[in-house]
Amino acid sequence: MAASAAAACAADALDVRHTPGILTLSNANTTVGYCRYRDDGAIEYIFVHPAHRRQGHAVRMLEQVRAQLRRPLRLEPPVSPLGAKLLRHCDGAD
Repeated sequence: MAASAAAACAADALDVRHTPGILTLSNANTTVGYCRYRDDGAIEYIFVHPAHRRQGHAVRMLEQVRAQLRRPLRLEPPVSPLGAKLLRHCDGAD
């Protein structure tokens, strides 16, 4: 995980669990976010619990996956407008 993402997760007391193809963020009470991906960089599914949105958790998950895979990421269709914006933001295009 990038140092800034690790520090942010530590500050939020989030547990990061990484199993092959799945990354999960959780706190003491609930799953905060979930990302399912493939080794070729395809993000099959990404979700952040509604009570935890707009806090950077999706970006943190994508940073973690990108660091693990060491390759560009892409969202698998169908891609929502918010999903496309998220990936552009992570790539520095926004």
